[in-house]
Parts: sequence; C-alpha cells; structure tokens
Amino acid sequence: MKLTARLAIQQLKKNRSRSIWTLIGIAFSCTVITALFSFAASGTEMLAQAFGRGDIFMSEWRNTLIGLSVFLSLIIIVTSVIVVSNAFRVSASEQTRQFGILKSAGATKKQITQIVVYESLFLSAIGIPAGIIVGLLIELFGVNITNFFIAGINALDPTGTQVNFHFVVAWQAVIVSALIALATVFVSALIPARKAAKIPAIEAIRSTGEVKLKAKQVRTNRLVQKAFGVEGALASKSLKRSKRNFRATVVSLTISIILFIIASDITTQAGKMSDMMFKNVEATVMASAYSSFVYHYYDDSDAVDYIEYSVIHNETADEITAKLREFSGESVMGVGQSGLFYTVNMPREMLTPQMRQALIPYGFEPNQEEYKLSVELITTDPETYTKLCQAAGVPIGSNILINQSNDYLKIDNKRAEFTPFVFSEQTVLLTGAYNEPSFELRLHGELGIGDIPSEVLLSAQSSFNVVVAPQADSLFYRWFANVTDKAAFMEYADTLLRESVVQTSEARLRFDVFDVEEATKAIRDLAYLVSVFVFGFVGFLILIGLTNVISTMSTNVRSRAKEFAVLQSVGMTQSGLYKMINLESILCSLKSLLIGLPLGVASTWVIYQILMQTTIFAYSFPWLAVLYCIIGIFALTWVTMRHAVSRLQNGNIIETIRGVG
Repeated sequence: MKLTARLAIQQLKKNRSRSIWTLIGIAFSCTVITALFSFAASGTEMLAQAFGRGDIFMSEWRNTLIGLSVFLSLIIIVTSVIVVSNAFRVSASEQTRQFGILKSAGATKKQITQIVVYESLFLSAIGIPAGIIVGLLIELFGVNITNFFIAGINALDPTGTQVNFHFVVAWQAVIVSALIALATVFVSALIPARKAAKIPAIEAIRSTGEVKLKAKQVRTNRLVQKAFGVEGALASKSLKRSKRNFRATVVSLTISIILFIIASDITTQAGKMSDMMFKNVEATVMASAYSSFVYHYYDDSDAVDYIEYSVIHNETADEITAKLREFSGESVMGVGQSGLFYTVNMPREMLTPQMRQALIPYGFEPNQEEYKLSVELITTDPETYTKLCQAAGVPIGSNILINQSNDYLKIDNKRAEFTPFVFSEQTVLLTGAYNEPSFELRLHGELGIGDIPSEVLLSAQSSFNVVVAPQADSLFYRWFANVTDKAAFMEYADTLLRESVVQTSEARLRFDVFDVEEATKAIRDLAYLVSVFVFGFVGFLILIGLTNVISTMSTNVRSRAKEFAVLQSVGMTQSGLYKMINLESILCSLKSLLIGLPLGVASTWVIYQILMQTTIFAYSFPWLAVLYCIIGIFALTWVTMRHAVSRLQNGNIIETIRGVG
C-alpha cells in the first residue's frame, strides 16, 4: 500500500468522530439518490403494466419521472457537495501542520493531494454500498406505504382497475447512484486537497494558513461586549476568526430551515386541497347515473355528425329521490346536468370586467363585442328547486342564473371568486350543437357567492350555468344522501338505479354509488402520501446538512482545545467557558434564522401562488414551522457545542497548551 494511502487511513482513525460524520453524509446522499431513482423505476414499471410499454402516455410519464428524478438529484448533489466538501476542507485544515512537515521532508503537492483523495475513496468504499443498501430498503418501504395509501383509491374505481407499485431493483439506477455519489465525493475532496497542497511548508507548520485577519476584522461590537461581557467579546471574535467554518455551518443550517418550512407548507397545502375535493359537501353517500356517448361521423371525415346518448328523465330522477328518502328516512338531494351541447353568445356589456379578464386565457380579447360561452343547464329535485327559488326571490318555474365563478375561471392565472355577469332579467339564445335545437331562455333571478349549495356547485362547471325548472332531463344526475347505515343504503341505491333507469339507446347509462367519507379519506391518504415523500426527501437532505453542522462545530471546538486551555490558565472559569460557547451557538443560530426564515417563508408564498392556478384557499403563514425551526436550531447548536466542549474537560491544561495532550 502506498505511503499516502497509509497516511490517509491513519488520519481517518485519528479523527474518528469527523470520519464517522463524513461517512454518514456520503451514505445519506447515496441513499437519497438510490431511493429516488429506484422509486422512479418502480413508477415506470407500474405505468408499463397499466398502459403498456409502447403507449405514448406511458412514454410521456416515463420521461416526466426521469426528468423529475434528475432535477431532484441535482438538488441532492448540490447539498452533498456543500456538506462533503466542507467536511474534507475541515479535514485538510486539521492536517495543515502535518502537511507542512511532510512537505519539508520532500513530499510533493501531488502526494499531499493524494492523502485527502485517498480519504474520500476509503470513505466512499464504505459509505456508497451502505447508502445503496439503505436506499433499496427505503424503496421497499416506500412501495409498501404507497400501496397502502392508494388502496382506498383502488377500492373506489367501479371498473375494478388496480394501480399498484412493485419493488424493482433497477441496476441501472444503482449504478448511476453509485457513480453520482462517487463523483460528488471525489470533487468535494479534490478542491480542498489542492488548496491544502498549495500552502507553503512554513505557513503550514505554523498553521497560519486558515487565519489571516487584520486587526479591524476582529473588532467586537460594543453592544455585544457590554451585554455579554468578556465572554461575549471572545465569542464574537472567535466566529470572525473562523469565518469559513462559521459560514459553512450557517449555510447548512439555512438550507435545513428553508427545506423544513417548504416541506411543512407543502403538507399543509396538500391537506387543504384534499379537503376541497367535494367543496364542503356534507353528504356521506353519493349515487350517480350518467350517460356514455356514441359519436357518429360524416362519411370519410373526422367531423362529428351527431352524438347518441341516453338521458335520465326528470320523472325517473324524482322517483329515485323519493324512494331513497323513504329508505333512509333522511334528507336526499338530487342534482342533474342537462346542457352539455349548448353555447351562448354573450354581449360584452353583460360580462363584468373580472369575467372578461378571466376569459383571456381561453382566446378571448378584452374588448371584443361578443363572447361565445359554454352552457350548463342544471336541474334539481323539486324541494331543492323550491328552496333555490325562495333564495333568489323568484316564483316556481323560474330560471335562476348562477352568478358565481367556478374552478376553471382565473384572474392573472390564479383562482378567484367573483361575479361573472351583469344580471338584468335578460333573455338569452342558447345555440345547440350536433343537431340539438336552439331555443331562448329567460333569466328570472340570480344567486351569487354564498347563496348556492355546494352540491349544486359541483355541477356548475361551465362558463354559463343556469338552474332550470325540474322538468328538464339530465345527462348526469347525482343524489347526495346523509345517512347512518351507509352500507345498506349503498346496496339499496345501486339496485334501485339499475332497476329504475331505462336504457333508450346504444349509449348505455352508467351507475356509481360510493362512500363520500371513504372517498374523502382516500384523497386525504393521497395528501398524506405526498407528505410522507416530501418529508422523507427533505428529511434526508436536512440530515445530510446536519451531519455537516455537527461535524464542523465539533471539529471546530476540538481544534480550539489549546485556546480553551489558555483561557482557563489565565482565570476563566468553567461557567465562563460554557457561557462563551453558548453565545457562539446563539450568534450562529441567529444568523442562520435571520437568513433562512425569510427565504423559507418566501418559498411558501411562491408555492401558494403556483397552487392558486388550480384551486383557491387562503394563504396560511407557516407559524408552527417557523416556531419548530427556531427551537430546533437553537437546541441543535447548543447541544452540539456543549457536547464537544464536555469531551475536552478530562484533558490536562498544561499538556494541552504544550500540544502533547
């Protein structure tokens, strides 16, 4: 074995604590990369089974998974380089005196560089295989936990289609992970190694390479000295003298703060989005009957001549509603949609400025004279319709405009609630498509924001939505029931729908009855799944960063053993020493928090703005995440510094000053 390799092994054994923390950092980075690529391989295999390997949809999703994995890997690599390179920089700094002696004895710059590089290779030989094994175990755990969470979604699929992940050992992913981790470690070690090799032998022996400050650079703030005394002045000067270590620690802590706040916010936002899935619908069971469509085309053309479909007649829908109420003895609301093939040309003056702005992404100009909008005609059971007429202040038989924006209308690419139309009891012409007849529709009243039941809003998803008299037939009808015995009601509803609805065309009506509470729970489970993966991914990145913090702070304290011994020899007490160390940890934590908290909160606002493109809810300031960060950062730095100092207490002051302890 080469002399440089033996020296590297001796150095690793001599500084076991730093070596262990560096090894953990390497293993963590390899673990995250392996788990990430392996889980992407599992997802690709799942898509291949669901769609087929040659399917275009499968190809697009596979490219998305690969691209996402590469993007996340870049984040891991950047974090790992910061952490691992700092660990080797500290290692090279600790060996500065040794390097000076070796250079004075004839060692070349290449040999000095080789010592640090060999350290990285020896640590990689242990850390990378360990990281790959742990990464595969995490993939196995992730596959099982994913299948557990999506079981609820599979149970809701009326076709019986099952989507499951499988544990896949993708050797390509393992090899790529190992190569990326090895390259990361090698680059991280090479940079500080070359820098250490350039230090002149005399400076290295004197150990002056790391400290080159002018007097004005170590001046202490008078407020700090007045508030904390001599210990505060020494703590402040120590941080200024050790700027590199201090900077590396602050960067790692800052990254950890930002990542933790982002992870907490994503979890909160996912929960809010899952809660909005049914828009505050209070029903426990929802039954549906809806038509499939058969398209008839012109000869030798892709143009549609007409569409064949079945309908749910209003009399049938009302009979089903009544029978469902009789069985349950509780409230049942029926809501149908019937106007999928109609459009309306709305004059510009009938649209509010917000509506005109919301239509711009759909190809409309703000100042055009007419706007062609899709129409949804909504019908309800007679009791619900009567309540809506009373709320709108119109007689039975009236048509009621739903004058509220829906999920598809946005302003500046963000969801917003606004009044779309200027209502004046006008009459509008509905134009039918695919041989559907056109007709005029008189608007007698309107219901605005807060006046419309959530069950009705689920059907109001076109640009122009009107509640019409219950005599209209429907293409899609839902029954919302709030019942105690859900299982019995669901079985009864399924049988009733199959027996009551008559098929009138090739386009058969389809039926679906499911538990709204279970569906909501399944959607929340998906939100929890997102949270698990986000916190898992971010957690490993934070652990990688914290290994750097703990290693750097511990090494910094050990390297100052002679300084502490000198301070104790001139009269500093044990409590004074701890006070100085505590102040250093406080100052380090404060700087990290002052940088990390604003950046973390700003990141949550950016995420919120992105989510507002698809949904709408109020922004929540991440108070708890901020509080946890403040407590966690102060606790981490305080415990690390105190533990490192406590390990120096058994040394003899005289021997420590002489450098023989």
